[in-house]
Amino acid sequence: MMLGVYLGKVFDMIEDLFSLSSEDLFKVHYKQAIQHLENDKFVEAISELKKANALVPKKVKVHYHLGVAYFHNMQIEEALREFNTVLKLSPSNAEAYQYLGRIYEKEEAVEKAVDAYKTAIKIKPDQAQLYYRMGLIYDKRGEHEQAISSLSEAIKLDPKVSKYYYRLGLIYDACNQHEKAVEAFKKAVEFEKSS
Repeated sequence: MMLGVYLGKVFDMIEDLFSLSSEDLFKVHYKQAIQHLENDKFVEAISELKKANALVPKKVKVHYHLGVAYFHNMQIEEALREFNTVLKLSPSNAEAYQYLGRIYEKEEAVEKAVDAYKTAIKIKPDQAQLYYRMGLIYDKRGEHEQAISSLSEAIKLDPKVSKYYYRLGLIYDACNQHEKAVEAFKKAVEFEKSS
């Protein structure tokens, strides 16, 4: 008797599974993918996102998260492809431009990185992280005034991030502006302790 009840429940679950629409199945795969991304399980996230994309193609959020997963899984060509797909579907996606900038930085394609970050800043001028990334590039190129300006803007937008002050301190130190460097380092330590 119990076996019959149990089998009935199993068959009900199977029937429910097969009655899900492609949109419902998409949501299941997408939600699972986001959980994997949050837990740094990039291979699993990629698998779930591919399933979601097969069910409902051309969703910007799927291609964006695929790009993120590929980026963190060091599959750079695949990440580039996905972020470019995002930009075809949604040309004003600042986050996709930010990731393109990071990819170009890794590939040492500095001008492409600068262009990607500048485009992202035009779209979302209130993103401190973008100014920080630009500051890093300017610093690498020895363009200290531009680096200081970018990092100062990052600090203005998000004044409690210690790494912004630390990098600014390094640049001031390299420019023999030691008092400003010390002040920046003090701020870096202050916000590091409070985080």
